[in-house]
Amino acid sequence: MTTESSDAKRPMVGEGHTSSNNAGVAAKSESIPDELRRLADEHFSAVVSKLPTDRMERFLFFVEVVRANDYWGVFAQASIETPEWQFDMMQWGWNMAVATLFEPVEVVGAFPMMRSTQETRRIAIGFLQDLGKVSLLRRLSDMAHYGIVGVERQDDFLEIKVSSYATAQFADVKEMDQLRLAETRIRSGDTQWQVVSMREAEKNPTNAMAFWAKANSPVKRWLKPDIEIEKLILTLVRPWETKWGTMVAYGAYIEVDKHFMAEALELATGWRASAGLHPDAKLGSITGADVASVMVALISLHLKHVYSVVIAAKHFKEISIAQSLAIWGPRQELEESISLMSGLSKATVHAVFDVIALTADRAKQMANHSTPLMPLLFDLGNGFVLRPVASLTRNPFTAATTLHRWEDPRSTNAIAADRESWMRSDLYGLFKGNRYKCILGNIKLRCGPTVVTDVDAAVYDTCTGELGIFQLKWQDYSTSDVRQLRSKASNLAAELQSWTQATQEWISTNGFRSLEQSLRLKPKRGEIIRSVYLFAISRSAARTQGYGIPINPPQLAISVWAQFMRTRTDVGPSPNVLQDLHKRLIEERESTLIAEPIPVSIQLAGKTVHIHNLWNRWDKSADEAPTPSAGMHSF
Repeated sequence: MTTESSDAKRPMVGEGHTSSNNAGVAAKSESIPDELRRLADEHFSAVVSKLPTDRMERFLFFVEVVRANDYWGVFAQASIETPEWQFDMMQWGWNMAVATLFEPVEVVGAFPMMRSTQETRRIAIGFLQDLGKVSLLRRLSDMAHYGIVGVERQDDFLEIKVSSYATAQFADVKEMDQLRLAETRIRSGDTQWQVVSMREAEKNPTNAMAFWAKANSPVKRWLKPDIEIEKLILTLVRPWETKWGTMVAYGAYIEVDKHFMAEALELATGWRASAGLHPDAKLGSITGADVASVMVALISLHLKHVYSVVIAAKHFKEISIAQSLAIWGPRQELEESISLMSGLSKATVHAVFDVIALTADRAKQMANHSTPLMPLLFDLGNGFVLRPVASLTRNPFTAATTLHRWEDPRSTNAIAADRESWMRSDLYGLFKGNRYKCILGNIKLRCGPTVVTDVDAAVYDTCTGELGIFQLKWQDYSTSDVRQLRSKASNLAAELQSWTQATQEWISTNGFRSLEQSLRLKPKRGEIIRSVYLFAISRSAARTQGYGIPINPPQLAISVWAQFMRTRTDVGPSPNVLQDLHKRLIEERESTLIAEPIPVSIQLAGKTVHIHNLWNRWDKSADEAPTPSAGMHSF
């Protein structure tokens, strides 16, 4: 596999809008981070200076940007050979584009239209990528400030390299892929696990055998084979001819709607868990369950729309895919449809829409929000909503919780309130059967009346006398802000260092017998604690050395949740499960991925910025081909 690179011989989409070569010559005393930020600011000013001043023209361009993002995010990326970094640049420019262009529509009950052409989309893509350069340089400035990247300056040329230790971040990111591979091995019967249904497992809660229960999917029967769903959709679609171009119209069929509802439920289950939105979370007058129900219905409509457009375009060549993907319509009608689909009252659906829909006022906050935020809905302020299908390329639940925190900063604690018990329940799900005893709730370890430390979860192996003590952390790492990530990593490292030391000292002082009593283990005759292993599970980031902040305690086995699940799956029904888990996680602590850099060069504000290894291909294993992966979201 050859390395993609960008040089003078390779044209770049959206390379315009640069300032003159003489603009912004850096003073010799200017620091590298300051120079990078100044270049970003100069480029931003040059780009936005070319925008129309008329509000309606800006809105029409905003719609074209949404269409371009939908087209490239949902359709073209899978079918057109374009370097990964160019897609990333579009994503990184999205927030600033929305903040700059999105204005409320003044005419009530109307949606302004214009014809989408290859030229208008090219301009929109160039605009997104130009703003993506701004976002990139601002982040590189922060990364240079913290030493995550090294920068060499040579006249009009900047050479940037990511520090070798930063690759540890990607090991956390790739854990979900490794977990899927482990679960595939189980389903194929290539392990010691006995695969059963969840219903079978619930019938035998004290099963001593090594079983792996598949989750029941009550709506799985609604799914239809691809060829069948395509035939059904083909009977529903037709061209919709307008003076602005030919788009797609389609009807409804209950079997089709059920199919996409089932697909939406599967997607939403993972997205909701990743965003940490518990069904019982209180978001004002609504709950996490209300939000999830509405979003599942919306996601199903988005999926149905994408499939309908793609299938219609295969059979009606006059249809414009790019113009058809973005959907708009009256908000009230959509709320009524979602109320019927979800079984929620219209008032509840309306309240959820207020949470998850991005308004023009809220959009202004996106200017300084570095993580691409793609909502399921734009509220146009005139009774209409715009539904960008590219919202399905990222986690829409993360977008929803972010928007709610902007509206009500106090909701952060409400959203996080149930996470520890949720995570503990998931953890105990990996230790079912009568071999293990799992401790209910959070336990305080005291010295007299004084709380020394706490135990979030504990698992006792009755066969071996091994005890696993767990600290559970569910921090929100969905941001791309370098300073926030460094702060979160620093806090995590400090908390785990303190917890490990306090827990070890308490056990050393009080002994295993006192630990049994504090944990309310109530061992049977002959059951005693013979060994204790300390674990820390962070939901999404554990290798803090990737941010330049190592976690030092050698006795602590720390992992991300996907890594722990994968390791538990691989260890299987071994004689010493907790010991083997602890040993393997300790061994993996310093593991990194073998990276093949994909160098990229960009031009802006009279400078060439050559980025050596922000994009990489990562070796999964010796027998698998390396795959490209951009990791800016990890920084």
